[in-house]
Amino acid sequence: MGMKTQRTMSRRSFLGLGALATAGAATAGLVGCAPQQKPSDADAAESTIGFDWLGEPEEIAESDIVETVEADVVVVGGGNAGLFAAAAAAEEGARVVLLEKTPQVGANCREWIGALGSSMQQEKGIEIDKNEVVEQLCFYASHRCDQRLIRLWADHSGETVDWLDAVVREQDPNAYVFVETDTGNEDHGAYKTFAMQHNVQNDNEKLKSLDFVAKKVEELGVDVRVSTEMKRLEREDGEGGRVTGVLAKSKEGFVRVNASKGVIVATGGYCGNVDMMTAKNKMAVDHCTALEAPGESNYGDGIRAALWAGAIMDEQPTVMVFDRGGVPAGAKGGSAYTQPGIMTHIGSQPFLKVNKDGERFCNESVPYDFVYAAGTLERDGVYCEIWDANWVQQVEQFHTLACSRIIPSPTGGKVQIFNVESEMGMMEETLIPAGVVVESDTLEGLAEKLQIPAKAFVESVERYNELCEKGVDEDFGKESYRMLPLDTPPFRAATIGGQLLCTLDGLRVNTSLQVLDENHDPIPGLYAAGNDSGGFFANNYPELLPGVACGRTITFGRLAGKTVAGL
Repeated sequence: MGMKTQRTMSRRSFLGLGALATAGAATAGLVGCAPQQKPSDADAAESTIGFDWLGEPEEIAESDIVETVEADVVVVGGGNAGLFAAAAAAEEGARVVLLEKTPQVGANCREWIGALGSSMQQEKGIEIDKNEVVEQLCFYASHRCDQRLIRLWADHSGETVDWLDAVVREQDPNAYVFVETDTGNEDHGAYKTFAMQHNVQNDNEKLKSLDFVAKKVEELGVDVRVSTEMKRLEREDGEGGRVTGVLAKSKEGFVRVNASKGVIVATGGYCGNVDMMTAKNKMAVDHCTALEAPGESNYGDGIRAALWAGAIMDEQPTVMVFDRGGVPAGAKGGSAYTQPGIMTHIGSQPFLKVNKDGERFCNESVPYDFVYAAGTLERDGVYCEIWDANWVQQVEQFHTLACSRIIPSPTGGKVQIFNVESEMGMMEETLIPAGVVVESDTLEGLAEKLQIPAKAFVESVERYNELCEKGVDEDFGKESYRMLPLDTPPFRAATIGGQLLCTLDGLRVNTSLQVLDENHDPIPGLYAAGNDSGGFFANNYPELLPGVACGRTITFGRLAGKTVAGL
């Protein structure tokens, strides 16, 4: 191996930005094949954050490479972003290889697609001011975002959904992309919402969008390789060299996949990597109580490989957390990776919520992770949600949006996680036996089962019912139509924390989806999409703009595929 050039990395770039230079990039072209320069002992002692999450790229001898594959475009990850990227690149005539770590593509499919300017919206007369939506997203992110990226989604998401609709109809004449015009009661207090949620369905049921896209990828001749894990990127000689491909490992051994035009990383973020989460998103580790299962395979492979190649990532730790992490009474927050709770879908309904002191502590009618965030400040970082025998009628009046729906949209949308029957079944068959949901004919009995002070709890319920009678939430400002009393036994309750779905802080990219280095220059040949890309969200996930995460993911995947193929 030839001479190596060593660069010094700052402690700030390593810990905060993740702006890791390619320490010891070899002139032979393997990114990161020389040992990384370590921070000093003093630097390490100053920080409580370990360095194990980044690690070093695996050393792979040329003699261990059992196959070399030639491609124009290599896509790493077969989820939402990766499949849309592969299809787009192949449609442009590129030779595409798609690498997927798990045994199948499309396993972690999101069905709520946020888009603006689709033909479905136009047909229904839906007019949405793009600038208003862009500003709302910037507002949620405290403007710690790249507004140009948000505008990129706003300008191209509609055409992406239209493409999906054409693919779906081509494969199944009875299937189509549907847009929900229903945005609840149009009153969400201080929070705006827009009729931007799309999903794939027929007249009877929801359908899985990625099934159609995966079939399209197959029809286009993409070389799909499952159970094949990216180990590192390869780059031409020198710090400014182009990324030329990927070294991966299949069941047969190591594979070199050369990319004459570029590599797109779309491996789904890093919520399955406990070390990386502890370093980059410690609040979620310390407080979440449940982890969505597909996240276990999202290990940060794409992000770490790009960091080894000199990329930077978002400074602001950002995760998608929903208020559905059900745990047994008496549990504490922070158990997602050790003793994970159970997804408790009813947690997103704006019923009364109290802390472990039996006291109401927030407006329950806010975005999912706002309730979770407020709960992290309370005793043990969890809280209790209470409902009574009238819960079905109350849920119907709550009229929540997107994936919190239990009552179907009256406009004809079919996509739901649970309906009333399945919600009841989940409670009886899973949540009650697990001790997550408890029941009593009295409030005092419910408090005992929740392990909270009965006197304070009963007083909180009485005060809540008093405000419901007045029709005005004088204490926390919840909308009047959602102030519904708890007065009909049996009473039920659940202890809830945050359910971690995915990470949203990723690699910094420009509007061509090129990954940026520590000088904010694009790394030639390297692109990112989906949760591997950043610059879009910060601090939270704005769920009242329904489907915006998946909408961004598939839009940027498609744009990245078209861009790289067109080089």
